[in-house]
Amino acid sequence: MTLIHPKDLLVLERLSRSVYFELKHKAPSKSAFFEPDDGKFTKGFKQSDFEYGSFASWKKFQKSIFGFAKENNYIVITDVANFYDFINFQHLRNIVSSLADIRESILDLLIHVLNRLTWTPDFMPLTQVGMPQIETSATRVLANAMLYEVDKLCEHSAVSNYARFMDDMDIGVSSVEKAKVIVRDIDLTLQSRQLRLNSSKTQILSQQEAFAHFCISENLTLSRVEALIEKKRFLKFAKAILTSKYEAWLDRTSAGGPSEKSRFIRGNGPKIYKHVLTLIYEAGGSVSDEDLLWQVEHNPSMRPTALRYLSRTSRGNTVLKKLTAMVKSGVFVDDAAYVDVAGFMLHAKFRKTKACTLRAEEFCKHAASTSDIGLHCAIFVSARFLGRPQIQCLLDDNIERISDDFWLSRAAAGLTSLFIGEPEWGQYLDFIRKLNSPDADDVYEYLLSVSSSTSFSQSLKAYIKAPNHTFPQALFFPKVLILLAAAKNGSSASLAPNLHVDHPALKKDPYYAQMGF
Repeated sequence: MTLIHPKDLLVLERLSRSVYFELKHKAPSKSAFFEPDDGKFTKGFKQSDFEYGSFASWKKFQKSIFGFAKENNYIVITDVANFYDFINFQHLRNIVSSLADIRESILDLLIHVLNRLTWTPDFMPLTQVGMPQIETSATRVLANAMLYEVDKLCEHSAVSNYARFMDDMDIGVSSVEKAKVIVRDIDLTLQSRQLRLNSSKTQILSQQEAFAHFCISENLTLSRVEALIEKKRFLKFAKAILTSKYEAWLDRTSAGGPSEKSRFIRGNGPKIYKHVLTLIYEAGGSVSDEDLLWQVEHNPSMRPTALRYLSRTSRGNTVLKKLTAMVKSGVFVDDAAYVDVAGFMLHAKFRKTKACTLRAEEFCKHAASTSDIGLHCAIFVSARFLGRPQIQCLLDDNIERISDDFWLSRAAAGLTSLFIGEPEWGQYLDFIRKLNSPDADDVYEYLLSVSSSTSFSQSLKAYIKAPNHTFPQALFFPKVLILLAAAKNGSSASLAPNLHVDHPALKKDPYYAQMGF
């Protein structure tokens, strides 16, 4: 995963958006359902288990394959092997230039930006191959166009139905022979662009097998229950159905995890698992902490979802004890796991105890030693759980790493509001000056202005007031740091008079309260 500077991301996003509508207009098939999200937040913030693109386009894709799973004798399911890693920028340039009316200089800039963002060891030349993995729609919009030739092939072949979402492809045919032919033809088409089908994920399913793979009956059940929840009707009834289905589909073993017969581990089962969890919590229910902890430990693909729902537990201290044991035993080896665990620690409710604080301290020490992303997690976790002298030691011990990194320097400066007006202010100020980082200075000066300004803009007032119910205490942790700066403003009584009414967790949560609220 590429961690991209916001300015570079903005350039890439605008460049890709400039060609998106032309690429969409030239799409050879209406059965390729990927569309980028609109980038707006007009409907509010809502965390989702959906991975990329607009959720509406994904639902259209799902509806389509559910339909032709009923209409065809056989379904081919396949995707492209290591799709992003093998996209050739010269092929991409040729495809985009043939489809979109774009100036050569703009296209050259777009390809140059993509090439420079692709991860390559310092001692290796740029390869012109490998789309950067970034949490944005920009690269996906362009990668989607790489498969237009496959769309054209399937539209003009003797297939009954066809649906694609990015590189996930599902094709309905009348016989095994036709299924083999279309698999061959797609693979040959991809080879012309130096891509290949993923042989391990390519299957020819009978209609009965397709029903099981796509979890048709499970999806129908969840759709009916979801309709009740959206209308806020019969929620107790909906919760009872969901809880019953959850247990039946999990088919729990004595160890607590799903059995080999579980519907959650076959075909599209993981998507069903995430969907049923979402609906259970929306209906006012929950699943056991032990179930979620099992997923955290044994199923990396479910880890972000499980930790997000774990953050709503009423047994935060017990769960943290088990998570820190996993951290120390080496269960987590990737940066994403530390980010997810840190998210749990920043947003869940805890009782303030010596043991809980010590576990947070252990996590910070371990995470900071793993990688720069681990250090980034440690900086924010320390802000909630540790005392200012301990936080300062963490910063001082890693000053060289922090000063050389855009994200780390901003994270360190994000703690400005913790130190304003405190005895440790002078030492922290010396640290900020030693960083000699314009990025850190921007954050530092902003938080300092929030703590000293005699007036707030309307947008800041609205931001301060608005809760975010996506999180268990209706607060996103970086926002807590801004609220702390506002609380330390001498005019806070008039600038943010309802701060603690709008956000009661600032006083009720002992670890938020100790930060200075």
